[in-house]
Amino acid sequence: MPLLFDGDCRFCTAAVAWMRRRFDPAAESVAWQEADLAALGVTVEEAEQAVQWAEGGERASGADAIASWLRTARRLRPVVRLFPVGLPLGRLLYPVVARNRSRISTMVLR
Repeated sequence: MPLLFDGDCRFCTAAVAWMRRRFDPAAESVAWQEADLAALGVTVEEAEQAVQWAEGGERASGADAIASWLRTARRLRPVVRLFPVGLPLGRLLYPVVARNRSRISTMVLR
């Protein structure tokens, strides 16, 4: 399954593009609006709330989904191996960023 992100969110789109350029994940990333959510087993509500990832029967959302997606990185693997250390902080910050992503988009991505 690809990483599903909000393609209507400028911040989300820019963040995924930045991570793709830096880490070159082998797994895809797709705007959830363009994905067959039913085939992927993801509801619209789940996709609207946070990025989603599923692989081998395991599901993840938010910071955990991003960390799982980046585990497929082909570049900067030593950096990716450090992500579990920062994951507790990511889990705390992700909901704040997700709630304010439209504000972040207008402030940061002009």
